[in-house]
Amino acid sequence: MSRDSVVLGALTIDPTSTSDLYERVGYAALAEVGLISYHAFRAELERLESTGAVASETGSDGSTMWSLTSESAVEAGSIRDDE
Repeated sequence: MSRDSVVLGALTIDPTSTSDLYERVGYAALAEVGLISYHAFRAELERLESTGAVASETGSDGSTMWSLTSESAVEAGSIRDDE
């Protein structure tokens, strides 16, 4: 299991806050890939954003919201490319 697969596996095309994603991944998976530190988890999201796999936006409450880009969602099979 890689950091990429753990984080990308928790994301969808629907924006989700950093803290909700952290909870969605779960402690066991975070421990396995060395992302228990919230700062390390957020840094991994930012790294994935820099590759174009993940998008971020600011939520109405000021929190950062993360989602798969449409290209990465198609690759992951989350959406079909003919939709």
